[in-house]
Amino acid sequence: MYVIEEILQRISSTGIDGIKKVELKKVFGKECDDTLEKLRQEEKIFIEKKGVAYFVWTRENYILHLTENDPKFKLMLSMVIGVSHSVARLKEHTQNLREDMERISLQENSSQNIDFENIFDRCLRETGTSIGWTPFSKVREKVCETHSLSKERFYSLASDLVERHRERYEVSSGGREGIVIRGMVHGFVRNV
Repeated sequence: MYVIEEILQRISSTGIDGIKKVELKKVFGKECDDTLEKLRQEEKIFIEKKGVAYFVWTRENYILHLTENDPKFKLMLSMVIGVSHSVARLKEHTQNLREDMERISLQENSSQNIDFENIFDRCLRETGTSIGWTPFSKVREKVCETHSLSKERFYSLASDLVERHRERYEVSSGGREGIVIRGMVHGFVRNV
């Protein structure tokens, strides 16, 4: 293990110029071939033939060597960096758009809920029977017709309204359509 550390230290100390494999053999003997092969397989070092000699670099120094000496590598590296910057900007832009959409949605829901509550209460007063009960279907028809809401959106808003203000609204099971509470359709509503 100590020999591996010494070899790595020696290779690292040569920087981006690398070290000739022959020089390592002079210092560490022929046994260093096995160690170099193991380090190469682990991608801790890189070995490349330049002319008639083999040079050895650590991973970091090899990348720096290529950046300094290989125009193709330099070009590819700048392209990759450009793409990664573009991807980072795109992710940031997407996140900003998502946050803006959530904020707008919350504002719309908030204002719709306030408007819906007033509209819903007015329809209850106008369509209520003498004992105050009104079929949800009558309220839905009137609200959807005058305010261009879908049936699903109406019942979503009505469910939310009744749930938030239990002290103001009473619902009764029955009817063909209404809000679903604990698995049962509650088709009648009144102000309490």
